[in-house]
Amino acid sequence: AAGRAPGDLARAVAAWRQGGPTGLAVLEEPWDPPAGRFDRARPLLLAADFPAFRPWRNRLTHPRGHVQLRLGRDHLWYAYESEPGQDDWWPRGTPDPDPVGALTGLDTLGDA
Repeated sequence: AAGRAPGDLARAVAAWRQGGPTGLAVLEEPWDPPAGRFDRARPLLLAADFPAFRPWRNRLTHPRGHVQLRLGRDHLWYAYESEPGQDDWWPRGTPDPDPVGALTGLDTLGDA
């Protein structure tokens, strides 16, 4: 009835729990953010001893492909995790105005 496969519905529910309507939009709608907050995120991550994340639209992806940050239109960062090399991103953690803060508590960071 929802028009989604069970896995897609579960992912949408997880995004809703992570950030309500904005969290769902972050899951489903890539966009091109203006310069500013997005451009400052990569140096902040480098200063926190993370490797250089790859940018694409509103997303920054860890070079190993297991952690991703997505900037929402609400100017918060949303953390996502996937198996390395897979395009199976799941929302994790709590949205945060700081990209480093959004990564706090992710289990896969020990593998960063």
